Amino acid sequence: MLNLPKEINERYGKNIDKMPRLLGAGEVPISVSGIMQARLEQGNEFPDLWNNWYDTSDLVVYTEGNNKELYVFLTVDNQGKITKNGRKALELIRQDNLASNHGAIVEQLKDLGRKGLIKVPRNKITTENYLTRDQVLDEQVWRILARDSNEVHEDFAEEDGLLGKYFDEVASRTKDPKNMALYVGDSLKDQTTLKAWCVDWLGYRSFAYGRNDLDDDNGRLLGIAPEAQNVPDKIEKVSQLEESVKDALSQKQAFEYQGTLYVPVQDKKVRLEEKK
Repeated sequence: MLNLPKEINERYGKNIDKMPRLLGAGEVPISVSGIMQARLEQGNEFPDLWNNWYDTSDLVVYTEGNNKELYVFLTVDNQGKITKNGRKALELIRQDNLASNHGAIVEQLKDLGRKGLIKVPRNKITTENYLTRDQVLDEQVWRILARDSNEVHEDFAEEDGLLGKYFDEVASRTKDPKNMALYVGDSLKDQTTLKAWCVDWLGYRSFAYGRNDLDDDNGRLLGIAPEAQNVPDKIEKVSQLEESVKDALSQKQAFEYQGTLYVPVQDKKVRLEEKK
């Protein structure tokens, strides 16, 4: 078992077995950008983040009989929540839904919905070659996976400098100016399929692999535990509530909270009974 931050649960084994269990436990599968952030922020304390490969919630969709383009599908938004159509896609990753390329069968592309689904021409993808920093920053697939605001909808966008920071850290650790290759698979002639993007460990210079078999025994998903989801959002909401209460009290105004109206009492004749 890997040594990982307590809010992250490792799900080692076939994705078709582990994804249903992860979702059933209320966990959120981590994204590529989530791996990047975890490695940058916690990689020194938890070296296993750098020293292992991880399958992610970000998917690659290969449309039927189409080797001119593919789709990158982001299923988790920037609030750490699985989108409605993203959940439907992740639920396709199961034992009884495998195609001959060991991807998950998608009956029709339109079934996936549009949110988080981004088309990428294959002739704009540099594959099977390690890349320089400038090449990585110029690679559309990497910019999408890093949630660059110029490539993804605002519901998915993260810090724009993430990709550059991540490459710099990878290069510093590998001592190599070229890293982060991209690998993609082929489309089937008769079926649309999807697979999960995998981010590899430092030994392979953190490449992204979009053609792993979903029934590979060595799959590894990471699930964010329910209690750890949206913690910053909860803290912000509590802070906002505290400020609104302070404002109301300072101005001796009534305020409402969860359906109950609280009214300041200024009549000196009204006193709280002392507990005996």
